Amino acid sequence: MNKRTQLTCTGLISLIAFTASYGKEPENLYFTKQRLIRYHDSGEYQRDQAKVINQAMQYLRARLRQEAHRNPAKKLAIVLSIDETSLSNYADMLKMNFGGTLRQIMEAENKGADLAITPTLQLYQYAKANHVAVFFVTGRTEAFRVATEKNLANAGYKNWDGLSFKADNYNEKSTAPYKIRARNLIEKQGYDIILNVADQQSALVGGHADKTFKLPNPYYLIP
Repeated sequence: MNKRTQLTCTGLISLIAFTASYGKEPENLYFTKQRLIRYHDSGEYQRDQAKVINQAMQYLRARLRQEAHRNPAKKLAIVLSIDETSLSNYADMLKMNFGGTLRQIMEAENKGADLAITPTLQLYQYAKANHVAVFFVTGRTEAFRVATEKNLANAGYKNWDGLSFKADNYNEKSTAPYKIRARNLIEKQGYDIILNVADQQSALVGGHADKTFKLPNPYYLIP
């Protein structure tokens, strides 16, 4: 073996050793996105949503039965998040391949064309029909108020009792403090928030609700 061949072999051995030293490689992002699409298109995502909302509906009905015997009755309310709780952004997420620039995301949100998540709409309508106030507390900012109000109404959410947005200059690292304050303000109006429904854990922490219900959302995380 000449010197050049020996050096080449040594280099190959070093490369093989380096490659073998890798840890377990995470799943390729392409395959992760394909699994997210299958989760939605198979209907499993919608079934999981319906399962959670059904539990919330059962709890609401139980509380209404309790209140029927209370004199005077409490002012009952429920709190709903909007994106991936009351309205679905899935079509836009898919179009942007579960990415997109901040500008693209904002433009999609400002179109106000998101579809209602049917089980949540049914919960909303049942609450309103039984004189339970419904408040939306969204992570969207005030800049999207007009588009959001139009979108909610077009999707079937009529005559809500309150709609809270973050300030346009909100700069806290988490949305949790804002959402906690929003629920606290609802309670100060004399309401008992009997349930809080959201797709993000940050929207459920901090109390100011008798019971919380977490909807599935594997598509993004809001701290």
